[in-house]
Amino acid sequence: MILKRETFDKFLKKFGAKRVSPEAAEYLAKYLEERSILLLKEAKTYAEHARRSTVLQDDIRLARKNLNL
Repeated sequence: MILKRETFDKFLKKFGAKRVSPEAAEYLAKYLEERSILLLKEAKTYAEHARRSTVLQDDIRLARKNLNL
């Protein structure tokens, strides 16, 4: 897993959770990592289709729109 559970523990607390179980923080981290990977793979296809090796912000926006994220 690339994203750290501790980061999401802090994230949840910042937005009002007084206490966060390690399982909840880990679940959120895994969920967001899976979504990010899906989004970035799709964005990479748009960049490749445009014959670019660089993924642009527009590629990510288009991927997000097409994946309904």
